[in-house]
Order: sequence, then C-alpha cells, then structure tokens
Amino acid sequence: MTQERERAAVARAHEARRLSFRAYADEYLVWAKLHHRGWRTEQSRIEVMQGVLGDQMLDRLAPADVERCLDGLLTDRSQSTRNRYRTLLHAMCNRALRHGLITSNPVAGVGKFKEPEGRTLYLAAEDEAAIRDALRPELRALFTVSVHTGLRWSEQRALRWADVDFLTGQITVTRSKSGHSRQVPMNSLVRSVVMDLATKRRRPDDPTAEVFPCPHAQADKFFPKAVEQARMTLRAAGRDAGRLEGYTWHCNRHTLASRLVMAGVDVRSVQQLGGWRTLTMVQRYSHLAPLHLRDAVERLVASTGVEELSRNCPDATIVTAGVS
Repeated sequence: MTQERERAAVARAHEARRLSFRAYADEYLVWAKLHHRGWRTEQSRIEVMQGVLGDQMLDRLAPADVERCLDGLLTDRSQSTRNRYRTLLHAMCNRALRHGLITSNPVAGVGKFKEPEGRTLYLAAEDEAAIRDALRPELRALFTVSVHTGLRWSEQRALRWADVDFLTGQITVTRSKSGHSRQVPMNSLVRSVVMDLATKRRRPDDPTAEVFPCPHAQADKFFPKAVEQARMTLRAAGRDAGRLEGYTWHCNRHTLASRLVMAGVDVRSVQQLGGWRTLTMVQRYSHLAPLHLRDAVERLVASTGVEELSRNCPDATIVTAGVS
C-alpha cells in the first residue's frame, strides 16, 4: 500500500510539472533574455514554432512532430533557415532534458540540410577606400577599426575607454560572442585612429564612455547604402566592383582573416586574433595563401639539399625557388 501511495505521489508530481510546448517556450524565452544576446531572433522563431506546436505537451513531442513543424517552414523559407530553427529547437529541448521535463530530445532524430559553403567575401585595398569614402565622416573610424581588428559589431559598439590600453597596445573585449574575454592587439593604423578619437572625447575623465559613439543600433541601417555607393564609384572608374556584391559589415571579419592568411600568418594565430571558437571556422581562408604554401613545401628542397636530389633523380632538372 505504501509503495502504491509513493507511485501515485510521483505520478501526481510528474503531472504537475508537465508543460505544453507553448508554456515551456515562454519560460525558455525568459531564460534566453538573461543568457543570450541574440534572444530577439530566438523570440521571433519561437513564436513561429508556437503557432505549430503550441498546444502539444512537451513530453509528448515526437521526431515526426518536429519534422512536420520544420518542414512546414520550407514553403516560404530556405533550407538554411530551417536549419537555424532546428538548432534552436534542439537547444530548447536539451534544456528541458536537463531539467527533467522530458526523457529524450525529439529533435535529435531530425536531420539537417547540408548547406553550401558559399564564397568568402573580403575587401581589396581599393574596395576598402571606396567604402570608407562613401561613409559619413563620423562613421569612418568605426569602419577602419572593424576591418583591421575583426571585432564583431556588438563587441565594437560595447567598447568603453576603460577597455583601451595605449601602453600595451591592446583592446580588451570583456565579453565576446562565446562569453569569454579576449585581448585584441592594435596595429599602428588602429592605434592612430583610436588615439585621434581619444583627443576628441567629450568626457575625457569618464572611462565608461563609448569609444565609438554611433547613432545606429545595427550596421544594416547605414552600411548597405555605403557599399552600393562604393560599387557605383568603382564601376564609374572602370574598376571591378564584383567583390562588393553581398558584402555586409560582418564580412569585415572575413577581410581581416583573408589578409592575415595572405600575409602568411598561421591559422592558429588568425583564430586567436579574430576570436573564433574553433580552428575549423578559420580553415575556409587557407586557400588564400598559395604562395605561402608553395614556400612551405619548397623548404623540403632546402632541407634535403639540391645535390642529394640530383643523385636521387639524375635525369631531372631541378629549379629552385627562393625560400626566405
């Protein structure tokens, strides 16, 4: 009898904790506002999923329900967007699993679409100059520092003068996308630009003042117009403007990484400078260093010696390349 009462009590407790997907999603969003910078994007996606899954009990969700919800998005959204919804729903269910609200994650059985890698957009020197000239003067420093540091928009806009150390030449990102802090070195151009901003500070004694005051909450409020103006300027001068097609503010990070790789900087250093979480995210730029890679394999010749190669390949004509 006692065991029956205990089982009944457990069943009642479990029933009391059961939530509909709609109720859980509302709870999740409250949590996301405290922990995720991108919660507004999550909110819009959650509202869409609530419209499909809202009345179903969370612990009764099956992979078939999830697949039906996600595939329904494809009528007016891309496969890549469907993948973003799946990622969010998977994270929501993982949290529910940790809290004991479900016993397994129903999203785990639903696959993703394979996404094309796409082309890497980065600026040549003349592209950078054309965009800078197209921007309003008060936005040019913001753009130049972005290109030469790879700071994310949110990181750069959050910078305060307390985060800038001219003595060590370092900028401190107190909280990056990954949630960790990191140090970003200033090259001579960035140092000069930031120093110029420092001389124009309205509150020179306030370390909490913004380094880059900007009237725009997002770069898409002004940057696409500047890019289009730059394209028109380049075309009028008979120059190639194709590299600017689809170029966004976030692509400034691609520009930094591309230039570093083409300058022969190793990908591990590129990863650290750009604040990428994994080395895999930087590998896309490796093809931009053909000369650097050629010099690397040419070192085999230098280490082996031309005379030894001649003995091993007596009929071959060995042409050596300069190796620094």
